Amino acid sequence: MSKDHHAPEQEAAGKKGSRVNRRSFLTLLAQGSAAAAVTAVIAQTVRFLSFQPPDSESSIVPLGQPDSYPRDSLAYVAEARVYVGHDGNGLYALDAVCPHLGCLVEPNEDGGFICPCHDSLFDDEGRALSGPATQPLPHLYLWFDQEQAQLLVDRSEPVEPAVRLII
Repeated sequence: MSKDHHAPEQEAAGKKGSRVNRRSFLTLLAQGSAAAAVTAVIAQTVRFLSFQPPDSESSIVPLGQPDSYPRDSLAYVAEARVYVGHDGNGLYALDAVCPHLGCLVEPNEDGGFICPCHDSLFDDEGRALSGPATQPLPHLYLWFDQEQAQLLVDRSEPVEPAVRLII
């Protein structure tokens, strides 16, 4: 008898509009969250697979005077995103942009370089030692411009790792 008594109330509630109960709401919330998570994963995967390091506004960047880089030194030049090194063979420029996803590498305590984003390791010459990066840090064309009386680097022109500028 109580079943018949509640039936008209349930019919009236159904006619007023569809009400979402707590279970339905939580189910929709969970499905929406899962869809958002899947979309984010797909977007990041596409970004990862299609990554190209950003180009600088100008590929030729001034680095200052050669005497700013004493022998047996390695200096980071933020404007150029390069490390300028001076070893026994001369001056060289090493790209500081990780070839994996474009983070800026940092000197590693144990020598070489490390990418702070995903822990890729590179030796002192920029060779990839452990991934996820599989490509080396490129050495870039470095020269002394007589007119400007300073070093310049061309970020768009890689050179062999053994190339040095002798001043």
